[in-house]
Amino acid sequence: MKRSFEPELMDSPGVDGPVLETFHRDLIFVNKVLGTFPTIERFLRQSDPAVRSVIDIGCGSGALLDYLRRRMNVEVLGVDLKPWPMAEIPVVRANAITEPLPEADAAVTTLMAHHLTPEENIALIRNAGRSCRRFLIHDLIRHPFPLAAFSLCIAPLLGKEAAADGKLSVRRAYTPVEMSEMVRTALAGTAGSFTIDVSRFLSRQVVDIRF
Repeated sequence: MKRSFEPELMDSPGVDGPVLETFHRDLIFVNKVLGTFPTIERFLRQSDPAVRSVIDIGCGSGALLDYLRRRMNVEVLGVDLKPWPMAEIPVVRANAITEPLPEADAAVTTLMAHHLTPEENIALIRNAGRSCRRFLIHDLIRHPFPLAAFSLCIAPLLGKEAAADGKLSVRRAYTPVEMSEMVRTALAGTAGSFTIDVSRFLSRQVVDIRF
């Protein structure tokens, strides 16, 4: 299954207002189906010393950070190119690939890596390592099975824009092998290490980078 380079509607600079609000609502639903928030929490709890502060790169609605703040009592801060005014957590506007990031114990990003080129992902990992000791990358996996599962079970429950973008997201996603290669390149020459956790039905992968 070849990787698609077709741009997603959500990446369009013109997406705003009610359409963007619908996207955020649908993404929260998708994350619930995937179990994203409990998964990120589980990984963050596997830390010594304990994680006390978290930044979410590409935080969108801020729902993940709101969840982590309630569940783990951590300090949270979102980073996004287009901060959503209705987010219930503090958000800074920044390009996380090229601009300095706030310092925190851990950085996370969910469903964002497939929006970036390999070079951008490598730069993002290196940038996160300058201000955080840990970086969790949660994303989809390019494979026919999750594409079929999303198309049949989840897409009919979403708005038409999110449904179309969701299918395209799977086609744009990286395989675990491709993701591993990007992370190895980003960490080359450093003391950093990483593991990749792949879910049973290939619905997601989590890269756990420690700098």
